[in-house]
Amino acid sequence: MTDPSRDPSRPTILIADDDPTLRAIGAELLADEGYRVLHAEDGDDALRVVAAEPVDLIVLDMLMPNKDGLETIIELRRRKVSVRILAISSGGSMDIDSLLRPALAFGADRVMSKPLRISTFAATIAEMLSQPPSMTSPLA
Repeated sequence: MTDPSRDPSRPTILIADDDPTLRAIGAELLADEGYRVLHAEDGDDALRVVAAEPVDLIVLDMLMPNKDGLETIIELRRRKVSVRILAISSGGSMDIDSLLRPALAFGADRVMSKPLRISTFAATIAEMLSQPPSMTSPLA
């Protein structure tokens, strides 16, 4: 019997967040919705995953160590990776808009603030997957 989490016909979502609890809860929710879910602990890890296998959508935290979400968006768009990006953030010690507005400006398709509402999160993912992926930054 094959592992359904490895089924390449299912849409693949990468959760890139330094919070292991958010990754675990998000993965469980998305797997229950029928998606194949991959994980990354930071932007560097996310870029390695995307280079290794096709990803349909990235749920990308803006505040992470090593390479943050904005740097990751810029690098993905520079490489012209065809992927949808949902930027998420709680804002940390910063104003949340000061993190999420630049994410949209540099190529995120949508943004959501943490804590994520489960029903809104699932509906946003489904809606984003029904639209064509972006490849470039609007500022390119």
